Amino acid sequence: MASTISLTPLKSRGPLTFGSLLFVALLALAGWNDVLAEDILFVNDSATYCPYTLCDGGKNGFVVDIVDAIYKSAGYNVKIVNVPWNRAILMVRTGHANGILGILKGSAPNFIYPKTEVASYTPAVFSLKANPWEFTGVDSLKEVHLGLVQNYDNGSFDPALERYLASDPSNVAYISNEQPLQHLFMMIEANHTDATIDDSFVGTYLLQKMGKQKLFKLTPYPVKPVPAYIGFNNKDQKSQRLADVFDTGLAKLRKTGELKSILANYGLTDWKK
Repeated sequence: MASTISLTPLKSRGPLTFGSLLFVALLALAGWNDVLAEDILFVNDSATYCPYTLCDGGKNGFVVDIVDAIYKSAGYNVKIVNVPWNRAILMVRTGHANGILGILKGSAPNFIYPKTEVASYTPAVFSLKANPWEFTGVDSLKEVHLGLVQNYDNGSFDPALERYLASDPSNVAYISNEQPLQHLFMMIEANHTDATIDDSFVGTYLLQKMGKQKLFKLTPYPVKPVPAYIGFNNKDQKSQRLADVFDTGLAKLRKTGELKSILANYGLTDWKK
């Protein structure tokens, strides 16, 4: 919000000094900086997705910290709003927000993306330890009921999985609510579904938070880490500029060591190293 500076007449105490004039000028300049700074609105999934976003202990998640650092340093007024994932995508698509945090390109292929990712996801399959079923590839998923989060890019990291999900198999159900992954874990525990696929860090963190980690087993999905991006509205003329600002800013964070410090707050290291 722009700052308003109110200057009241000075009482007669002799002529204004150079210091007084300089002080007034600096105040005015600060006000103009606020006026000229561009507002930018990001939307973020309101579901717990730590360490990327929405962690406990007053931490925002390292994706939020990175985006906040880059755009504030570039002179933007940054606002980040947490809403359900489907609404977040819709807000960017309809121009009600500039960008969305931590999205895979397959979730919105038409968005404008920076050249560099903001994070790297590591997919894994979660199921109950008491369930003798083991994940050995896409064919093994056909043997169980699979629950997935709606409008997450659930399969682009594996063409075989993507083809399978595109066939709309009857054993796959999609969940959409305020805490979809938590809901899926509860469904698995209650034997209402058998398995889900999500990021290994997020799933492990959430199961620990729920006190259910000992009940579940995690099987890494045999693919390389999946890049996640900041996605911008493809119809907004300034979106490419905002994407370029991100690329330049992330490179600067890496060079100065600030990215290393941000990630260290979450016990992580740079995914590029």
